[in-house]
Amino acid sequence: MARNVEKIDFDDDDEYDDKEVTFFEEFIQSTIAEFFGTFFYVFIACLVVTSGNLYSMAFAEGLAIACLCSAFINISGGMFNPALTWAVCLSGGINPLVGVIYFAVQTIAAMAGSGFCKGVLYQYDYQDINGGSTQWRGVVPLDKHDINAELQVTTLGAIITETMVCIFIFMVYLQSNMDSKGKNVTGPLAYGFAVTAGILIGYHASGGSFNPARSFGSSAISGFWDEAYIYWAGPFIGATFAGAFYRLVLGDSSKRLFMKD
Repeated sequence: MARNVEKIDFDDDDEYDDKEVTFFEEFIQSTIAEFFGTFFYVFIACLVVTSGNLYSMAFAEGLAIACLCSAFINISGGMFNPALTWAVCLSGGINPLVGVIYFAVQTIAAMAGSGFCKGVLYQYDYQDINGGSTQWRGVVPLDKHDINAELQVTTLGAIITETMVCIFIFMVYLQSNMDSKGKNVTGPLAYGFAVTAGILIGYHASGGSFNPARSFGSSAISGFWDEAYIYWAGPFIGATFAGAFYRLVLGDSSKRLFMKD
């Protein structure tokens, strides 16, 4: 969360909590943190696709999120995801203006990270992985020993998968990093493991993105746009539900809109 609303402080430093947040900290420092966090996350997420291994991709992305969120959570909230930023805005965690700035910066940073991925790979290898873009695998081998056995997933099914897993990931973030009753030093780790679990769950059904910036950045640089709308529709629908659940029911008394007493 941007510190103008709530500083996530694991040290309970009352002296720091009472310190007035400066313009630099509220708008510039936090924006730079989101840029670098998103940049490194997308670079890692695109480059690890070269492994061609689901477990490598899931754990690389999840560990990257956990490390980066730990590094930047007290500066910007460590979100690196426009859909999660929307969920946090709905939950009352950040100023809407800061959320709009984050959205733009995260999208730009994602393109930069994907561009660096392209720069370190030979053109043939880069094209072979479609620039590391998330892609809807609507028809994939269900049994590697039987090429005729396939998993059939519709476009709607892919969107629902992205939506449901995003609700799971974003609720984990909100409850473990923003809620006064649940936040603790393991919050960023919980966020990272939620991303790992999400990719393991949804990789074959939807491509396992859960992050519009990650998908847009890699598609913009590679030119691979197949079913790109899935990775905007699913995450933002999921973010809306997660934010609403938190704001109406699951949030602490300082965030809930109703029944605060």
